[in-house]
Amino acid sequence: MRNARRVILCLGLALAASEPLATLATPAEAFAAQPQVYVVRPGDTLWGIAAHFLKNPWDWPLLWRRNPAIHNPNLIYPGDRIVLRYDAAGVPQLQVIQLRPKMTVSPIPSYHTGVMLPFLGSPGLIAKRSDYERLPYIAAADDSDTIFSNGNRLYVKQLGNLAPGTLLRVVRAGPQLVRPSDRKPLGHALIDLGTAKVLHDGALAEIEITNAREEITLGDRLVPETPVPEPHFFPSSPAHPIQGHIVGSLSNFPEMMVGQVVVVDQGSDAGLVPGNVLQIDGPESVTRDAVTGEHLTLPGRDVGSLMLFRVLPEVSFAVITVAKRGIRVGDALRSPPPEAPKVLGIAP
Repeated sequence: MRNARRVILCLGLALAASEPLATLATPAEAFAAQPQVYVVRPGDTLWGIAAHFLKNPWDWPLLWRRNPAIHNPNLIYPGDRIVLRYDAAGVPQLQVIQLRPKMTVSPIPSYHTGVMLPFLGSPGLIAKRSDYERLPYIAAADDSDTIFSNGNRLYVKQLGNLAPGTLLRVVRAGPQLVRPSDRKPLGHALIDLGTAKVLHDGALAEIEITNAREEITLGDRLVPETPVPEPHFFPSSPAHPIQGHIVGSLSNFPEMMVGQVVVVDQGSDAGLVPGNVLQIDGPESVTRDAVTGEHLTLPGRDVGSLMLFRVLPEVSFAVITVAKRGIRVGDALRSPPPEAPKVLGIAP
């Protein structure tokens, strides 16, 4: 529940045009296509709002940098109206007109929560295969089935004493993650398969699968479910230049597209925080000079971008936000190129 208030965000910024998660329009096209007033709707995300107003959504923090009175600019609610206008001096201003008193709603999330939440409520990473093998595991079922889903009851060993009703995550270890730059092992990503609840504890405990997101099989492991708040952060550029790689995928597909989760080989030790956006570059390619025949190395091209939503010391989980082609494990990452922030083209 919140009291109505008005916040003016003064922007000393140049204006240009963009479409959210899509190709850039010309200023004239953007002015014709985009309203000067945007009403936040249920289902919106902070990424989408930032992309609505900015060519580069990661420039959004600059919209409030000169406004110390704004205590939490990441909380925007359905029903809020965001208005872009100019003052008498031609300086653009973004005005957020918030809800009427006594309306109770939840703020909009950073990105689609169904994508991120499964990777926020579990450890996400385990250092060694031997650590994984010590986790509680699904040992048996009443019948001969080998693939399980919602409602199936299964038997678990090494669970310990947990009260009936305790919620667990069903996980499976992915391949060993390795940082390409120094070949340092980074552990194994834990692929979240779904949730289960304890029915009975003991040496041979019984669980029931409550939400299977992928096929669950004998031998899959269990970890405690950790309640997590819905993430609320606008996209941002890293505080200093970053270089890294995509080292893991949380899917079985060789190429990933928008909305899929990947593992990045840099984390908080490198200064990254949730919300940071990195540009994805394809690999270098080798060809021959058409005249001399000598070998030429062509630089990798910009093929998309991703946003970090969970940052651990040495790795991060990220969601792909732009994909100009299929994104692959091994693609290089770097900080977005610096340029003047560009807001939607609404003529002064």
